[in-house]
Amino acid sequence: MPIKIDARFVGRAWITPDTPVAAGAWGTWTFTYEVGVYGYDERARLKIASRFASDWGRPQFTDPRAPNYTTVRLESRCATAVASLAFEPRGQVRPWFKCLVASVADGSLYPGDRLHITLGDTSGGSPGSRAQTFREKGCEWRFFVDPFGTELYEALADSPVMDVVGGSLHRLVAVAPTTVRPGQPFDALVKAEDVWGNPCERFDGEIVLAAAGAPVHGLPSTVRWKSGDLAVARLTGLRLATESAETRLAAAHGEHRVESNLVRAVANGEPKTWWGDLHGQTRATVGTGTIEEYFAFGRDVALLDMMCHQANDFQVTEAEWQRLRAQIDRFHADGRCVIFVGYEWSGMTPGGGDRNVMFRGDAAALHRSSHAEVDDMSDAATDCFPVTELFAQLRGRDDVMLIPHIGGRYADIVGFHDPALEPLVEIYSDWGRFEWLLEDALRGGYRVGVVANSDGHKGRPGASHPGASQFGAYGGLTCVLADALTREAVFEALKARRCYGVTAAQRIHVELAVNGLPMGAEGRARGPVRITGRVAGTGAVERVDIFRGLELIRTVSPYTARSFEGSRRYRIAWAGSRVRGRDRLTVWDGSLELSEGRIDAAEPFAMENPEKGITTRAERRIAWVSNTTGDDDGVDVSVTAPASAVFHFRTPVISLDVPLAELADGATKTFPAGGVDLRAFARRLPARNLTRDLAIDVTDATPPRGACAAYWIRVTQEDGAQAWTSPVYLDVD
Repeated sequence: MPIKIDARFVGRAWITPDTPVAAGAWGTWTFTYEVGVYGYDERARLKIASRFASDWGRPQFTDPRAPNYTTVRLESRCATAVASLAFEPRGQVRPWFKCLVASVADGSLYPGDRLHITLGDTSGGSPGSRAQTFREKGCEWRFFVDPFGTELYEALADSPVMDVVGGSLHRLVAVAPTTVRPGQPFDALVKAEDVWGNPCERFDGEIVLAAAGAPVHGLPSTVRWKSGDLAVARLTGLRLATESAETRLAAAHGEHRVESNLVRAVANGEPKTWWGDLHGQTRATVGTGTIEEYFAFGRDVALLDMMCHQANDFQVTEAEWQRLRAQIDRFHADGRCVIFVGYEWSGMTPGGGDRNVMFRGDAAALHRSSHAEVDDMSDAATDCFPVTELFAQLRGRDDVMLIPHIGGRYADIVGFHDPALEPLVEIYSDWGRFEWLLEDALRGGYRVGVVANSDGHKGRPGASHPGASQFGAYGGLTCVLADALTREAVFEALKARRCYGVTAAQRIHVELAVNGLPMGAEGRARGPVRITGRVAGTGAVERVDIFRGLELIRTVSPYTARSFEGSRRYRIAWAGSRVRGRDRLTVWDGSLELSEGRIDAAEPFAMENPEKGITTRAERRIAWVSNTTGDDDGVDVSVTAPASAVFHFRTPVISLDVPLAELADGATKTFPAGGVDLRAFARRLPARNLTRDLAIDVTDATPPRGACAAYWIRVTQEDGAQAWTSPVYLDVD
């Protein structure tokens, strides 16, 4: 029988202080729990839970000088009673996994007794507790009480909440559409972000704006924010006057400078590019924030053209489903921001694994994989498991698509695939990089396109920083080539595979044609195949890899032999994951030592989490903290050393000795390390590379006859950002 959860019986709780805190800030907070009429039995436990997505510093109880030191103090009329603390990473029902647990021993607690639990106790020298790294209004610590010691817990009706807000300036961001019509108005966006990727709310300053290229009519010269403002400015009514004009928007504040992605004016009749994040969650299931906040952030803070909310089906109640539909109706607007109805079919991998379900219009039905966290079983007959039942339920409909992806569970497309319903695969998200999913599809002869999204759980679609939890990468974006920004046009373009994916919310502009056919198309070929295109990066382009199916047939790079003359720059990096499933995160904490000479400078490469990076710097040695979930991490070093010097690379995954002489020509040396594409790699970097624009014109002289050839490209920037195009499929005669 449920206990009375009235505060008079089970007690009450509060947090001190409860004032807003800047994301990622260090501080001290005390939870106080006051025992209710029931009292608290000896050996009974109290759980203080945070959501799965929360990344508040993990409490520890043994080292008073270390971060996140946490203590407990008991005020009780029972002189013998004592309290102790523990941390359980999966201590309650999803999404309230992360639990700080207080246990009572050697006596019972009486009504009015109090437990005081201090997060970030600094009395022994600890710097405090590190706050959650992402903004959240009403960040909740849910108290689960068990006065009787039965291990049956009830949540307090009023658990402590506080607001987490954006911090101070770390970097500027400028975002614009990659294609516009000449003379027609468009919007762009400039914002200030803190070190954790949140829009600042603790920044006071003026930003100077300019066009770096063709003039932008209507561009203001400055924008200004005050501390307390959300440091985001939408710039409206901008114009490029002439066809083929190209520009970037430049923003500056003191030493902080940034340029936007390329903006091109394209002729009427040429498809435009639209940017979206089609995969994310909120507190409706396992994420944070409201659905309203989710859509508002994507539209107004990330300048997205399209979005979709993908809540785990086994947790979506009918009330949440209707709330989602109401918010979609509120935010969807053809021509401004297209919102699709969708949900995540979240069956276990043996039954097919994760699929995003996305509908073209409003005729959307929820077919769950199970009712695991939904008590109302009135619609259980509509459940579909395994995924083949979902295929059967949706077969014949042209207004719905499924997108296999990798989250906690991973999609098995080798054993489960419907070519009519699954035109796309998602190969990159907050969870990491999963190029192997595209390889599975190509190996199986499937004709699929490529998307990348965030699968974000922190309410930041389109700008989904990984934070400090188990998410390993900065979320991606999907670029769609469509004639208009309408549900119909975007949905049909996605079904036709006229799309590509990018990492780290980088709006890399990519053009691809194969024998004149556009991205995603199908055709026939006799004889040589010509692959043409263009890449306009958001940073210096390192290379473009051109593939026929699984085979790398050519790499195009701006580097020449002269690029490396006099260069003292080297990259030592690592990538991949242990396994395909939940435990894919791989620890690479290690060091690099130079046998002779000295290390003049060292910088992290592609480490998006500020808590990762270089921890030790000496004349010949550096050390770091790092993990990967399919993505790349590494270090870039500048050295003064003779050609006989050797890099000694040491990690738990692989240890190597790499002579500098073997890296002289700039070629990448790769060292496989098992797992799922686990590997280390080393290369010499050019002395200087500013090439953001690279043309592609490659001929495949001898494509294999009698087979389907899938031609696609992968772009890699020097900063680690990447893009993958959907293939063009040619039946070769």
